[in-house]
Amino acid sequence: MGIGKFQHSKLMVGFLACTLLLSAGAAGRCENFSGILKSRLARGNAALPAAVPSSKCQTLYDDWRDKERNRTVPVKIYLPLGAASRQVAPMPVVIFSHGLGGSREAALYLGESLAEHGYVAVHLQHPGSDESLWKSSGARDVNAIRGELSKGANYSNLKLRIEDVKFVLDELARRNQIDSRLAGKLDLGRIGLAGHSFGAGTTMAIAGQNYGAGRFNMNFADARVKAALYLSPPVNLRGRKPEEVYGKIKIPGMLMTGTEDNSPIGDTTAQERLIPFSGIQAPNQYLVNFKDGDHGIFGGRRRKGKDEDGGFQTMISRLSIAFFDAYLKGDQQQLQWLKDDAAGYLGGRAVFEKKG
Repeated sequence: MGIGKFQHSKLMVGFLACTLLLSAGAAGRCENFSGILKSRLARGNAALPAAVPSSKCQTLYDDWRDKERNRTVPVKIYLPLGAASRQVAPMPVVIFSHGLGGSREAALYLGESLAEHGYVAVHLQHPGSDESLWKSSGARDVNAIRGELSKGANYSNLKLRIEDVKFVLDELARRNQIDSRLAGKLDLGRIGLAGHSFGAGTTMAIAGQNYGAGRFNMNFADARVKAALYLSPPVNLRGRKPEEVYGKIKIPGMLMTGTEDNSPIGDTTAQERLIPFSGIQAPNQYLVNFKDGDHGIFGGRRRKGKDEDGGFQTMISRLSIAFFDAYLKGDQQQLQWLKDDAAGYLGGRAVFEKKG
């Protein structure tokens, strides 16, 4: 099978979204264009402040059918307000991949921010490694949920996720021609990809991470993706050097993690999450390591009594917009800000490093 099965304890770093981690704020702050926004994970959201509607973006819900694979991929699309019903110039696209046990509702804060800054953000949902893992079982206590999630931590689901992203890339091209809400509005020469935890692993695969070795080496890089954002990525060297695993990633990238970003399940430490940055040899790479940031903040969760988590997500959004503006829109001011001023913006809240 080439890469074989993931080492169980290491793949657990791909966990992004269990009941208490993701879908924070699932009631959405954008206009619900389809009128079917669902209430999710009420217990996990109980400690959150009330959502404030955004006046700058709207959402579309859809279920895209991949006939070749006999698979339905749910999506939630964030757009600048009114963009679905009027003529607008083509906009860059950022695709977002959720983590194990999550859904298209993950990282709402980031989808909104991208739309408010002129992007089309497409948050897809990966059947088989999504919320169905725990919802269908009826599990509610943390240990039971972890047990259900572990069933989805395998190579088969990683491969399905990679195929989901490639399908969504194909489908965006098709819908840019025939979907009245999107036709002519997508700049498919400027596509970024982002993900959290298992979704960050999916993103690294599309960016060009190597799997296996020798004649069993596999690489799933897709040249349609021009820049990548890795939020709390999984690390699984399997005895290889970092440059052997990540050295073929050539596109601009930004990796974000935190000093408390230890695996919710498994034994991956926060320090190990820095390894991909050291392994990527290409220029235009950035690392942000938030002081006291944990695994869940990147997917949208805010810890009860931790007011700083909202501040983390504000900074994550600010840096993400600057990064994609620089490398998808070609914004030289944002590029200069990244190189000269981003570290000062973060102050003592994070360590900021760059390559090239």
